[in-house]
Amino acid sequence: MIDLDQAKQMIDKQDSGINRLNNVTLNVERDTPFVEIEGFKEMDFISHGFSTRLGGVSTGIYESMNLGIHLDDDKDLVIENYKRIAAALDIDYKRISCPNQQHHDNILVVNEEDAGDGIIRELTHDDVDAQITNVPNLPLIVYSADCVPILLADPVKKVIGSIHAGWRGTVMGIAAKTVKKMQEVYGCDPKDIRAAIGPSIGIDSYEVDETVIEEVKKCEFIDFSDDNVSFLGASDTFDNEFVIVKGVAKDGVSGPSYGLYLTVKEKDRYMLNLWNINELILYNAGLTLGHIFNTKLDTYTHHDIFFSHRFTKGRRGLNAGIISIS
Repeated sequence: MIDLDQAKQMIDKQDSGINRLNNVTLNVERDTPFVEIEGFKEMDFISHGFSTRLGGVSTGIYESMNLGIHLDDDKDLVIENYKRIAAALDIDYKRISCPNQQHHDNILVVNEEDAGDGIIRELTHDDVDAQITNVPNLPLIVYSADCVPILLADPVKKVIGSIHAGWRGTVMGIAAKTVKKMQEVYGCDPKDIRAAIGPSIGIDSYEVDETVIEEVKKCEFIDFSDDNVSFLGASDTFDNEFVIVKGVAKDGVSGPSYGLYLTVKEKDRYMLNLWNINELILYNAGLTLGHIFNTKLDTYTHHDIFFSHRFTKGRRGLNAGIISIS
């Protein structure tokens, strides 16, 4: 596993976010390192971070900061990992809401009675892949090991959210549905909401077949009409081509363009960009470009820093994104 200095050097030089450079840093100020987003750090009403594999006590395939409390790891070791990451984030691990994720689009409105569910008492919230709350000191967690973890924060209404977006949840539009739920329940304006797309599998590592691409094309939150789609590098002799889709026009200005997947013709396969798909969905849901922060940290490529399901063929622990209202 990579050492802390090497991990920090690699993460700190990442360029991410449309309007920011070097937005991602590895915070090593405390005993347990975590990835943080400068655009979120500026909001003083929250604590947030994405865990790495570093700084924990688990062993074997779970080495070392495994936060998968429902896996077969020694529970005492996992709880110690929670204590460590919670201390680094200045939160109470005993109040984290820890639902079981199932790759669907169910959203839980978390209230005081949900504090500690799944960690200090028996799990009661199954099949939940997104959470929102306005309750202070009630941390929300999202687990991942290649899937896309997304944290949301509205500094106006003082509301937060966490989202687990695998490819199924992504094409179901769970990111957009969570934004809509924040509007319905708390009166949030999407223009005020910030989003952080955490470490997850990148386009260079995520090969899928045509059945997945067909589901992507069915996503109701993306305009796949002919005049909104373009192809970069398309020709009879060129093996690969990017499929590019525009976001919705706003205030008379054309939306940004996103490369969503790369065709690999010689293999009849596709390289899928879950980062861009979720960013496009969030933009189409009403978020502004300057409020979407994308770590662009590939868990597969950097499997020595983050757990990767695909690299280890399922023999791994879980990373997590955590956010809490102070």
